[in-house]
Amino acid sequence: MTVRSSRSLSVRLLTAARVQGCSRAVSDISCPTQLTCLRGFASEAQGTRRATRGPVNFASLGLTGITAAGLVYYYQHLKEQRLKDATKTLSAGKAAIGGPFHLADGDGNTFTEKDLLGEFALLYFGFTFCPDICPDELEKMAKAVNSLEQAGKSIQPVFISIDPERDSPKQVKQYVKEFHPKMLGLTGTIQQVKDAAKAYRVYFTKTDDSKDYLVDHSIIIYLIDPKGSFVSFYGKNYTADQLATAIGSQIENWKA
Repeated sequence: MTVRSSRSLSVRLLTAARVQGCSRAVSDISCPTQLTCLRGFASEAQGTRRATRGPVNFASLGLTGITAAGLVYYYQHLKEQRLKDATKTLSAGKAAIGGPFHLADGDGNTFTEKDLLGEFALLYFGFTFCPDICPDELEKMAKAVNSLEQAGKSIQPVFISIDPERDSPKQVKQYVKEFHPKMLGLTGTIQQVKDAAKAYRVYFTKTDDSKDYLVDHSIIIYLIDPKGSFVSFYGKNYTADQLATAIGSQIENWKA
């Protein structure tokens, strides 16, 4: 059974957003006030009121639709700009990526960037409730790790949760074992996760406040060298074979 069945950006990044219905505010803008229908006693008077009220309702609905569309467009534009800014930062140079972090491993023990020293590592930020993107990327990373190890290149795969409110150390530990026996799962407090994501310029945000919320996030795999320095990053467009080839080249260049 595949991981897909067990659990149902490129350098450019993939995002998604939800827009609440009219019963709730769209970007905190309340729905138009409902007009109160005053009861009439004469049919002619009622007909007159309906004729007068009708255009107002259509106009209100039209204005609401235009306003909502404008707000959605602005929201999407703002998110896309934030993602572009994050991508530009990734392309700016090695000095801008990586740094200290303090998280917890699957047993609840403190885990820092120093625990990865001495071996190449692959880092991926995601969440265990992710329906498809995270499983796809972790499967790809696991296949690349297997290919690299078959070629005599040792590397440590790491999954870092960006959903600490739901992803406990135990949950993360069980999750990563579905992909690779060597994969480490890390999580932490909300602030610890934010700090780690900030160090690697990872964008993430909850789509809503419901119980079953999703998390928009950067879809990037980071390569870290044995000294703890950022080497390169790989987006969703890479296949497992391409990922293994690219990482293998980076490892050879680093050793040369």
